[in-house]
Amino acid sequence: MATLLAWKAPGRPQGPLLAAAAVATIVTELPDNGALSGSWMLLYLPYALIVLVMPDGWFGSAGWRRLAFAVVAVPAVFNLLIATSWYVGVNPDDHTVTGAARDVAGVLQVIGVVLVLGFFALLIAAVSSLIPRYRRSDERQRLQLRWMLLAGSSLPLTLLLCWIGYLLSGQPDLVVFGLLVMYVVIPAAVTVALLRPTWFDIDRATVATATTTALTGLMLILIAIASAAGPHILTDSPAVTIVATAVLMLLMIPLYRLLGPAIGRVVYPERERAIRALRLLRCQVDAGTAEPELIETVLRQALRDPGLRVVLHRLSDAHPVTVQGDEVDHELAIDADLDRRAVVVRSRGEEIGAIIGSRQRVKPPARAVAVAAAPVLEAVRLRTELTQALGEIAASRQRILIAGDEERRRLERDLHDGAQQRLVALGMRLRVLQRSGIADADVEVALDQTVAELATAVAELRQLAHGVRPSALDDGLEAALAELARQAPQLVSVEATAGELPDAVCTTAYYVAAEAVANALKHAGATTIRIFANRTENALLVSVSDDGRGGADPAIGVGLAGIRERVLAIGGRFGIRSPIGGGTTISITLPSAPKPVRDRPADTRDRSGRRPGVRAEA
Repeated sequence: MATLLAWKAPGRPQGPLLAAAAVATIVTELPDNGALSGSWMLLYLPYALIVLVMPDGWFGSAGWRRLAFAVVAVPAVFNLLIATSWYVGVNPDDHTVTGAARDVAGVLQVIGVVLVLGFFALLIAAVSSLIPRYRRSDERQRLQLRWMLLAGSSLPLTLLLCWIGYLLSGQPDLVVFGLLVMYVVIPAAVTVALLRPTWFDIDRATVATATTTALTGLMLILIAIASAAGPHILTDSPAVTIVATAVLMLLMIPLYRLLGPAIGRVVYPERERAIRALRLLRCQVDAGTAEPELIETVLRQALRDPGLRVVLHRLSDAHPVTVQGDEVDHELAIDADLDRRAVVVRSRGEEIGAIIGSRQRVKPPARAVAVAAAPVLEAVRLRTELTQALGEIAASRQRILIAGDEERRRLERDLHDGAQQRLVALGMRLRVLQRSGIADADVEVALDQTVAELATAVAELRQLAHGVRPSALDDGLEAALAELARQAPQLVSVEATAGELPDAVCTTAYYVAAEAVANALKHAGATTIRIFANRTENALLVSVSDDGRGGADPAIGVGLAGIRERVLAIGGRFGIRSPIGGGTTISITLPSAPKPVRDRPADTRDRSGRRPGVRAEA
């Protein structure tokens, strides 16, 4: 690892420090008579310095430099103390020493214990120094520091294992496992942090390791208390030792669940902040106080990434769209860097979308964020599909209505220009024949009857054509309403300023007014009927009110229900107020131009089956 770092990251101190760690293992294995028994601290020293210089290769402040000096000074003083005591023949572990030598040995032992505890505190301080540096770093440096927080926790943890071994069995056997982990994990973590920090999601492992380290320290304190209460209980009774260890482990389980989220908020505040924001949004959506489409805004604020995008796959055809249901822009669809910045969101094993970080991000959002976002994104997906379906239904109704109006227009024109004109021409010819004087009296009477019947047929045909579609609509809504009022001029009054409107709007408004007037005259016994029509900037407002008996209900009969469906079909609003004995007022609001229908785009998956806007997940 030292050689690889020296090659890939020249000029950084981490490579030489890894080499120094390898040398330290050799030094600790040298044969000695006890004078080098303090060399075990050298196993920790290079790694503690690596933690202090991460990620930039320098200490950063005077405080960290003083901490580094202390990390170096304590092992030096400790080893000097051990070597001096052996040199002068004072062994702190030799209980046969008496007199002044025993007093000196006691003092040296106390100093040694203080130095060991101080060294342990320095290891904890070195690992803890990663936290303030983490808060001041950019995203890439934070990734590197998370690797070191994960691996560096093994430094104090290994020393704790040594002490636990002494407390449980009187031997430091457990430290072997800690040293093996430390000498594998730290070099690997340093190499990955400096060369490829985005290798995989390190956050959960970091939180788990930090939590385990803290709980191990707590367990050591409890064991120390138990040992102080009964010095020989744990060492003389293996059964008691096993039971005590099992009880402590059971106590650690609920503490782990409580401490883990707290450490996660410190180590990775963005992830915890995003998860809390998504949970709050989900509660608000369930309560009806927020829309699930706010998920993109919520994630941008929580992750502090203004360029973050949320893409979902439509339920019907898996086509990628935004949370608003719009097409994914072309720049995002062809972005070749999505694999680095996007995390797939899955629900019930199905890929439903993706969360895509901005180009400034060096890694995608955490998978835990994607898991928390899945219920909200699924709600957005269902709402988008429902909106699309309702839009298609409304568009279909609108197309049917327009097609019906066009067919009415054609039929009215055919009746007027075809059959009606032929009947009028035939009647005129019969009149000419009657007045030619060549027919006798009986034939003239027959001709009179035939012409009268033709006139009746023409009138009926005219009325039929008017019912299919009033020809007055060709002159606009105002003219059509005025002609409608002429059916009962003493009862019906019109106030209309409509201007030019689309034919579908004019026809709908006319049929609403005609149905309301017919109901007022036939069923309500009205003596006054007012028709009001006014066009605003974006809508046409029409109301028909009468002073009849009221009690009109669109659910009864087909007349009011039909015009209500017609109004809704072109995107309008229908309202009716008809208290019994208080007359009836029908009000509608029609868009001045019905919205065009947007067709569903085709699936744009490439030959590999990948859709733009998401990343392939391993």
